[in-house]
Amino acid sequence: MLKIILSFLLVSSISGVYNPRIDFSHIKAGGLSPVRVNPENIGVKVSSDKFIAVDVGTGKVLLQKGGNERQAVASITKLMTALVILEENPDWYDKVTMSKSDETVGAQPHIYRGEQVRFIDLWKASLVCSDNNSIMAMIRHLNFDLDEFVKKMNLKAKELKMHKSHFADPTGLNKNNLSTVTDISKLLSAALRKNEIKESVMQSKYVFDILNSFKTRKIYNTDILIDSFLNNKRYGYELIGGKTGFLPEAGYCLATKIAYDHRPIIIVVLNSATIESRFQDVKVIADWIYHNYVWQ
Repeated sequence: MLKIILSFLLVSSISGVYNPRIDFSHIKAGGLSPVRVNPENIGVKVSSDKFIAVDVGTGKVLLQKGGNERQAVASITKLMTALVILEENPDWYDKVTMSKSDETVGAQPHIYRGEQVRFIDLWKASLVCSDNNSIMAMIRHLNFDLDEFVKKMNLKAKELKMHKSHFADPTGLNKNNLSTVTDISKLLSAALRKNEIKESVMQSKYVFDILNSFKTRKIYNTDILIDSFLNNKRYGYELIGGKTGFLPEAGYCLATKIAYDHRPIIIVVLNSATIESRFQDVKVIADWIYHNYVWQ
């Protein structure tokens, strides 16, 4: 009887480990596949109530909880926004002056009304420090009506087979930007295949000039994993890219791609308890994956 009870606990506590693979369109057959080597380990204890870990090479789900439960995803939305902007082939050195119409309610802005910067500075501010006004300024400069741009975001979601996702605004401030950890893993996979996104989210800081003044502005990345052991080759880890997010309705969120010994995985955590715990949750999940799977 004890063995039956333990078997039930093992299966239920990490339900989803043996789910079908996630459809990453770039996957090519023939690579190494992760194999579970420690089935007695019942899983992880984290503050996030929805999380997933996926092997990038095969799309195999390695660990999950609430994989298909929808919730607000906050500024992780900006990854979708960035993909749509890239499709417009923007001129990175266009000059843009910040307008009152770009202003949003939320986090502290990093570029202010009347200041003139290059389009690339808006792009970097959006992805490095998650600046909402910069997102709005880019969309305005590209001559998009907001509803039209959001429509493009949802069409892109369908293209990426994000079947349980819906976007309502490009910044992530709208609580009706809804997705799942499964869909967000697909979004991150697609986004990090674009060098313009990958390089930007991995910059720990960015410095730029305000063109119509003598000011220089410095911004810092919201992703503290850049300076953690998960991005230290001394420990065998490499951080490949990620995006943070927060709303009261979303909790603290993080989507990230890391590798250990050249074995990349995507981890998404939603609704973590605190700004620090979302990073700790990812560290715990990463450690669990690389101690419980081997690639062969």
